[in-house]
Amino acid sequence: MGRLDDVTLEELYKLKDQIDEGKPRERVLAAIGRKQGDQIDTLAERHGVVTRTIQNWLNRFKEQPIEQAPYDAPRPGGPAKIDGAEREQLFEQLQQPPTELGYDQQAWSAKLLLHHVKEEYGVEYHETYAYDLLREAGLSCRTARPRHHEADPQDKAEFEDTVEKNAPN
Repeated sequence: MGRLDDVTLEELYKLKDQIDEGKPRERVLAAIGRKQGDQIDTLAERHGVVTRTIQNWLNRFKEQPIEQAPYDAPRPGGPAKIDGAEREQLFEQLQQPPTELGYDQQAWSAKLLLHHVKEEYGVEYHETYAYDLLREAGLSCRTARPRHHEADPQDKAEFEDTVEKNAPN
């Protein structure tokens, strides 16, 4: 229990009362459990993580001040290029078919979204981020199932009628 020697149970309870929810609260609850004598594997099962994660959480309380230990450090990355009301407006536009906004396509694609964002908002994104935006807007990407341009649907139906499927093993 050496990781929590410098932290009292009262301090942990006080910190827990200041944190509403999420991973920081889980970390404090794990520290409280360990301070009360719970085994690391028991804590891991209780919090739905592996034992190494519990060990990492507890190490935070040894390495950092108690006020900072439950929280993640700020992560790198710039501010959003489109945020606030503009982002909400974009997501509302994405709920409409592109034809309503004057495009020839029936559904949103990553490339069409990138074109729309550049024209409407003057912002350029990488294509992989377009998929993130579509997902965040509640949309998913669908692609056509490939079919050879010379394939004859009648030949396919005839083939399917004549072929017997194997019985399951």
